[in-house]
Amino acid sequence: MNPKRQVLEALSQASRVLIAMHAAPDGDSAGSGLALGLALKRMGREVAWVARDPIPERLGFLPESQTPIRWDEALKSSYDWVVAVDCGSRGRLGAPEEFWQQGLPLINIDHHSQNSQFGTINWVEGDKSSTGEMMAELFWEAGWQATAEEAVCLYTAISTDTLSFRQINTQKSTLKVAHWLAEAGLDLGDINQRIWDNRSHDELRFVGWALMATEVSPDGRFAWLGVTREIMERFQVDDSGVDTIVHHLMSIASVEVAVLAKEALPSGHVKVSWRGKRPWNVANLASQFGGGGHAYAAAAQVTGTLPEVLQSVLQRLEIEAHG
Repeated sequence: MNPKRQVLEALSQASRVLIAMHAAPDGDSAGSGLALGLALKRMGREVAWVARDPIPERLGFLPESQTPIRWDEALKSSYDWVVAVDCGSRGRLGAPEEFWQQGLPLINIDHHSQNSQFGTINWVEGDKSSTGEMMAELFWEAGWQATAEEAVCLYTAISTDTLSFRQINTQKSTLKVAHWLAEAGLDLGDINQRIWDNRSHDELRFVGWALMATEVSPDGRFAWLGVTREIMERFQVDDSGVDTIVHHLMSIASVEVAVLAKEALPSGHVKVSWRGKRPWNVANLASQFGGGGHAYAAAAQVTGTLPEVLQSVLQRLEIEAHG
């Protein structure tokens, strides 16, 4: 049985489903998870969404975006199946150990090729643009027509993970899904504005600071930026507002690899994000720091101070460049 059929067979027998987004949900995890939950509710299932962190305000236009509960609340109820969306590993889910000790059957739906296959059922397709694209294919397999609300969620998942269809992960299959969603009644002009033209004044001020603070290697091949919590507080930006900066670094014509290092919580940790252009495979860089991702986009959570971690990351980049 193909994985999509396995997923649908399991969900058809479930009465209560918990849909789990990864820690610090982005557009793909939030959009694909919300879309699945909305569809299952239409089928008469009881659905709860859970995430370690709230869905960012920038995605507040998504239906049910305020609904996900925290893990401590989720653990008070029982479920037939848990569905993890867009999570490459157990740790990425951000669930407490108490959850794993329950041994609940878990469906793992993800598009990261380095996924650790931590589910009871694992549907992983590393060549897909996004988990949102996979979720649309699940709708097709099930014969579900997307509602307007579900279309908004799925389109947001795909658009954010492809940078509005500009990343190299965009394929013909991705555009086929977008066409299907448009036929479902999606207002493309409205949803694109909500996704991409929805910044606060403080965030734009932060973008200005970030562009001024960005450093570029003498040969122009690499760009990097370090962001402290103090800077985030000064400009009143959250993690999701900072994370988008790495795409600005990649827009420099000569840059082959961009690095964003951001002080993370708990204190003493740094989140590092890499973006790359062919022939670089930045997932290989991230794996050397305990992370992973895709050839063009990867990340890792690294222990250390911001200067220490950034120096180590740049040294490794130089070694790879001249290796």
